[in-house]
Amino acid sequence: MAKIIGINPVYEAIKSGKEIEKLEIFKGIRKENIKEILRLATVRNIKVIYKDKREDNNQGVSAIVSDYDDNYITLDELLEKELVKKYSTIVILDQVQDPRNFGAIIRSSECFGVKGIIIQDRNNAKLSETVYKTAAGALEYVDIVKVTNISDTIDKLKKYGYFVYGSSSHLTTTLYDEVSYPEKVALVVGNEGNGMRKKVSEHCDMNVKINLHGEINSLNVSVATGILLAEISKNRK
Repeated sequence: MAKIIGINPVYEAIKSGKEIEKLEIFKGIRKENIKEILRLATVRNIKVIYKDKREDNNQGVSAIVSDYDDNYITLDELLEKELVKKYSTIVILDQVQDPRNFGAIIRSSECFGVKGIIIQDRNNAKLSETVYKTAAGALEYVDIVKVTNISDTIDKLKKYGYFVYGSSSHLTTTLYDEVSYPEKVALVVGNEGNGMRKKVSEHCDMNVKINLHGEINSLNVSVATGILLAEISKNRK
């Protein structure tokens, strides 16, 4: 079994219809802060357990769910949903290893209309309590796909009409806000320390960069992803 922790993540999990075994709630929590959670739990007949001790960082609320591995879908399942849309943006993470960055990227992705994120099945942060909490409920609306090979996945997306952009600060001079983005876009962002791997970048149709004006020469990967997605989604409805 696994846990979803925090008021917003638990609320969104219940609202979305996710299968929940039970809720664990700290006795000292203010009921007005969780009244909607309690209402939905009653409607869905979810068991509520009140606990004397509050767990660290869970805001007094946890949901017990099935194992995190049950929350991944296949690439084909994602494409079945996405290919029928006029506009589709898919985010690909190339070895993003910090679970907080992963969660923040999921949150930004949901805010800018992304419904699917692809990760590699190794050397990448996996779904966890930290990811769920950082995503602040967005995971209920964004599908996560695990694949064996990022480069092969990029090539497959191209065959289905996706134009693939790599995010890089040193492999290109093309600025992200000088590009006209097509209807179907895949955006690749890289590892916190080393960025996108060269062999992965070579499979992209184009690499873009964010122009920086400060003394620090790089952005946090989750911040960079949010900036790029804001631009991609700017003229989409």
